[in-house]
Amino acid sequence: MTSADPLFGGPQMIQVESQSTKLPTRAAGRRGRINTPALVASVALIAQILSGCSRLPEFPSATSVAAQYPDLNDPPPMAEVTAVQVAQIKAELIQAREDQERIGAQQQALH
Repeated sequence: MTSADPLFGGPQMIQVESQSTKLPTRAAGRRGRINTPALVASVALIAQILSGCSRLPEFPSATSVAAQYPDLNDPPPMAEVTAVQVAQIKAELIQAREDQERIGAQQQALH
C-alpha cells in the first residue's frame, strides 16, 4: 500500500498508550487500629440481612390458589337479555339512525 490511508495505518494513525495505575495498599488517610464496635455492628447487620434473605416465603397450597379462580374449562355464563331490553336497544338504534339522517339532511341543505 503506497498511499496514506487513514483507515488502515497511514501517517494519520492514532496510537493508543496504555496507563497502569498502582492501587494503594491501605486506605488513604487511615492508620491505626480498626474500630472494633463499628466492625461488630457491621458484621451483625450483614448477618441479619443474610438471614432474612435465606428464609423462604411461605406459599399457599396449589389447591387454595386454584379455588380463587374459575375453571377455565367451564363455558362462560350466558348473557340473559329480556325481550324488553331488546326492544329498548332496538328503539335507541332506530333513534340514533334517524338523528344521523336528519343531521346529514341539514348539512346538505346548508351547502
